[in-house]
Amino acid sequence: MLQQERRTKVLSLAILDDNIKVLELYEELIPQWFARNGIKGRIVTATGDYTEFLEAVRARSVNVCIIDINLQAEISGLYIAQKIRQEKLDVEIIFCTGMLEYMHKAFDVNAYHYIIKPIGKNLEKCLVKLYKEMEARQNRKNVLELKTKTNIYYVARNSISHIVRKGSKSIIYSSGSVYEVYDSLDSLIEKLGTEKFVKCCRSEIINTDYIKQIDKVNRKIVLVNGYEGKLSRLKTFRLLKGASDNEG
Repeated sequence: MLQQERRTKVLSLAILDDNIKVLELYEELIPQWFARNGIKGRIVTATGDYTEFLEAVRARSVNVCIIDINLQAEISGLYIAQKIRQEKLDVEIIFCTGMLEYMHKAFDVNAYHYIIKPIGKNLEKCLVKLYKEMEARQNRKNVLELKTKTNIYYVARNSISHIVRKGSKSIIYSSGSVYEVYDSLDSLIEKLGTEKFVKCCRSEIINTDYIKQIDKVNRKIVLVNGYEGKLSRLKTFRLLKGASDNEG
């Protein structure tokens, strides 16, 4: 079984500031803040070179940018933030600067926060708050809301092994529990929102993390919990083939 561990959100920072002493202070203080507040995080880059900074962001190795506005260069930190938004790079932006007069412009780039130097407690509190919010977002992504006639259930996506359509109902099998809903399989696929859930035939959805064996001769899939599913589409078979450790 290719069970994936639950992903814990990590703050991965890119820092842009033209003052070497400030960069050194970031590199000293931020790991201390992470340790003190139980934050999983790292500094990917701390630089005064905006080109190097943008390369790290474009490589999608960071999710938080800390940017000074008044750079000793031909462009400003605001311009860099605008570039990030224009390129639709999925990061939070925190301005940390000594220039109070640009605070209103932070709204134009949907900045998470605008902090006035010197760096210290305000930035620490900001990072702690952001980390908790990102964890909450991740938790919401990991949970599927299921509505029955009488109840609403919140089920961890990773706990769902398979879903079977029977008549007008979709039967969801999840770690020993069974839920009956009226959502269509296509609707559930959309709600699950992850590639590991595959509609392997007209009446079944399989979580590829639970595959034990693919039987090519009989065109069926065996899950680690003993369930045997049908395999009726060649294109689905090709997708599942890469997700299974063992093939029959």
